[in-house]
Amino acid sequence: MQSWIFILPLVASISFGEDTKLLEAGTQAPSFSLPSLGGKREVLSVWCGRMSKPYINNKPHIVILSFWATWCKPCRKEIPELMKFAKNHAGESVKIFLINIDKEGAANAGPFVKEQKYTLPVLLDPYKRTSERYGVKSLPALFVIGPEGKIRYSSTGYDDDQSLIDKMEDVVTRIREGKEVEKETVANEGESVPVGDDESADTAILPRDKWNAVARKECGDDPEEIAAELGVGVEELKIWYQELKNAALSVWSNKKNK
Repeated sequence: MQSWIFILPLVASISFGEDTKLLEAGTQAPSFSLPSLGGKREVLSVWCGRMSKPYINNKPHIVILSFWATWCKPCRKEIPELMKFAKNHAGESVKIFLINIDKEGAANAGPFVKEQKYTLPVLLDPYKRTSERYGVKSLPALFVIGPEGKIRYSSTGYDDDQSLIDKMEDVVTRIREGKEVEKETVANEGESVPVGDDESADTAILPRDKWNAVARKECGDDPEEIAAELGVGVEELKIWYQELKNAALSVWSNKKNK
């Protein structure tokens, strides 16, 4: 690893951002690598799309993601239905993840999950990088990803007038039969709560995390996995690399001229 990695304190923060909207059916599902409450890290490519090696699963799965927070009341209606749906499909190639976006992470989500007796695997996205990549602006937000890795259905909100279990049964059945699932993304379907602009300031990636990512890449870690953990693209890592390199060269140049 090059020695300029060790001048981290001298480098200023890099800011970035872009407007997002809820990702629609037909979109390639963004990769992610998120920690679970149990300490295990879950990577999307283990379950669907371009499968990671070594192959853990014999076949790609249908993956359902539910973005939620402890302060989201309609989420408390959605999750029990997903639990019932999961029970109906136990042992099948269907995987459901509850992605929590509480900024306190496990400190909030852990006791809440225990209290509510949630049985589905809970992943932690306290920096909201994964939720941002999926365009989540309100909760609950639901995505169904096909075995090929593309989003086949997405919606926000919980509709008391429609059975979520019946909806998921229809979506999963259509995917398995190779049929089209409704392509129109349903925004604000039923009761929902906004993520909130007041929380966005806490989602910025700290400089030390960026430079740690660069250092890991230099040490040979997989760039795609590093990027997925932080909820950014691989190109972002390249930008951070160049920024850090430029800062190092500037420091050395100033010292040489003194």
